[in-house]
Amino acid sequence: MRRKRIVQWTVVGVVILVAFLLVGGHMPGCAPVATGDITFTIALDTDQRVGASYNIRYLPTTLLIDQEGVVRGRKIGSFASTEELLDWLDNATAEEAEPAGSEVAPEIGYVAPDFILATLDGQTVELSQLLGKRVLLTFWTTWCHACVSQEPYLQAAYEEKGGEVEFIGINLGESRERVSRHIAGDE
Repeated sequence: MRRKRIVQWTVVGVVILVAFLLVGGHMPGCAPVATGDITFTIALDTDQRVGASYNIRYLPTTLLIDQEGVVRGRKIGSFASTEELLDWLDNATAEEAEPAGSEVAPEIGYVAPDFILATLDGQTVELSQLLGKRVLLTFWTTWCHACVSQEPYLQAAYEEKGGEVEFIGINLGESRERVSRHIAGDE
C-alpha cells in the first residue's frame, strides 16, 4: 500500500511539473527572460571545440579574461542577479593570480585558449584580437534553464560595463537558426 501511494504522488508531481513547464512557467527566483533585448556578441561554437578547449563541463560557465589574455575569474552556474554579476566582475579583476608565462589552460592564472568563432550577426570574433580589453565569456545553450534565466542579468551588466568589458555569449553545439529564434524570442 505504501509503495502504491509513493508511485501515485510521484506521478502527480511529474504531471504538475510538465504542465508548469508547458505553460511557460519559471522556477521561483528566476527572472522572466526578454531574449529579444540581447545586444552583446553571441558566438556559435557549433562543433563545441572551443567549449572543449575551455574544459566546459557544466552550464552556464562564465570566465573573465584580463587585458593580457589571462583568465582571472571562473564561475560555474548562473548568476542570480545583475548585482551578483557586477560584484563578481569587480572582484575577479583583482590580482587573483599571476600570469603563468605562455602556458595555455582554461584555469585562473593561465593564458586563455585563443579561438575564432562565427557570430550570430554573420561576423567573426577572435579572442586574440581583443587583447587590451577585459573579456567576459559565458558558455550557454538554449535548453539550459539556468543559462536562459541569467540572460537579463548579462544584458543589464553589459549595458553598465560594456565600455569596459567585452561580453561574448558562446553557444555550444546549436544551429544558427535555433539560436537566432531563441534570441528573437520566437522559441
